[in-house]
Amino acid sequence: MTDLTLAVNEILDRRNEYQTAEEYYEGTAEEVYTTAAIKRALRKTVNRFRLNFAATPVDTVNNRLEIASVSAVSDEAGSYLDRVWASNELTLEVGEIHKNALIYGDAYLIVWPMDDVLQVYYNSPLTTVVLYDEENPRLKRVGAKVWEITNSDGKTRTRVNLYYADRLEKYISLGERLPHTPKDSDFVPFVDETTDANGVMKHGLGEMPVFHFRTERPKGKPEHLNAYGAQDMINKLVVMQMASADFHGFPQRIALAREGSSESADFGNSAETAEISNQPGTTAILKGIDDVKEFKAADPATFLEPFKAYIRSMASTTATPLHYFEPTGNIPSGEALRTAEAPLVKKVRTRQNSFGATWREVFSFILRDGGFKEDVQVHWKPVETFDTKEAMEIARLKVQIGIPPEQVASEIGYDTALIESWNMTTNLAIQPGNQIPGENDSHDLQPDTAGVPDNPYEKAA
Repeated sequence: MTDLTLAVNEILDRRNEYQTAEEYYEGTAEEVYTTAAIKRALRKTVNRFRLNFAATPVDTVNNRLEIASVSAVSDEAGSYLDRVWASNELTLEVGEIHKNALIYGDAYLIVWPMDDVLQVYYNSPLTTVVLYDEENPRLKRVGAKVWEITNSDGKTRTRVNLYYADRLEKYISLGERLPHTPKDSDFVPFVDETTDANGVMKHGLGEMPVFHFRTERPKGKPEHLNAYGAQDMINKLVVMQMASADFHGFPQRIALAREGSSESADFGNSAETAEISNQPGTTAILKGIDDVKEFKAADPATFLEPFKAYIRSMASTTATPLHYFEPTGNIPSGEALRTAEAPLVKKVRTRQNSFGATWREVFSFILRDGGFKEDVQVHWKPVETFDTKEAMEIARLKVQIGIPPEQVASEIGYDTALIESWNMTTNLAIQPGNQIPGENDSHDLQPDTAGVPDNPYEKAA
């Protein structure tokens, strides 16, 4: 098979998996029924009652995947990165890329020159893929994007772009619908003002401009994949409990006729359609009735206890601390909190390593396109949960053992540009060798405030 058919089939084959992942994140996954009768009984209410916990594992990781800064070697390269970052609104784009990579397991970024401006934009795995070399699975061979367009005649066609290190190949389908397994014969070159007669456009990027963000290798997995089963169980419990709630508010009753009585029950209507009136301030006179009984509705505990168990199961299978599912419960603090969040922290750091490697590729590519042959570093904001006092105490101790104050400030989460504006070595008395507060002394270490401006965000004179 050629790259064209390999790429198209790869995208089509995985679409169902990606759509399922999206449905569980959005809370629209179809209810799983055990019988057709239950499906018919609950079909009108199943989509109204949703408690979507499957999104929590995704959001919990994504909230901690925040880039603090991206630094280059030279100031000129750094300024160029800043311009590209601002012009493409990457502050917003980065969050969307991380979130979608966690939802689907894969996300793609295309960097492409347009009107002499470098465009950086997200692409969904529903339409985009990267194929890797069979011998070296870390070597990108070709990127592809597949989407539908509507021609001037009103007919739908499928467009395909193949991205190589030296060229872009464009194709369009012959028919409105692709067969189950598309072949090369189902496509022809797409020719426009940017391509030659074969639908090929040469470019001088020197590298395939499609970048792959993934949670695992070689193919990513949705962050909430292990939450699917527990969410199905929760959906069923919630819908069934809501159906049961109707019987708590409006219980079903039955009237038992007196033995040997031939007299019809009189509820104010005909015996065939009569119902016991249950309105406030009314009196029901039941002729010929010996007893009235009530069908007991299901005990809410029947649903609530398994409900809690399934939430705990979801927390366990997705390595998400339980207090993120029950924020009003007992939230641990201090060392207990760090112990509870240890699996989450490890998972987030794994995602930082994977996504950070791809971001490094992206920014290095951008710099090379701008004429800079330099490396870049991606700095992340802290992953662990610390209160402010504890974080500052740990930072001070790090400085005491010789870690540069600039590095410590970066780990706390301060912006690199802000750190560079501070004269930390001369203005702050937290240099290596200084006494640790509270150690062999009752007074705290005080900073040397000479020359420090009132506003710490202003550069010291």
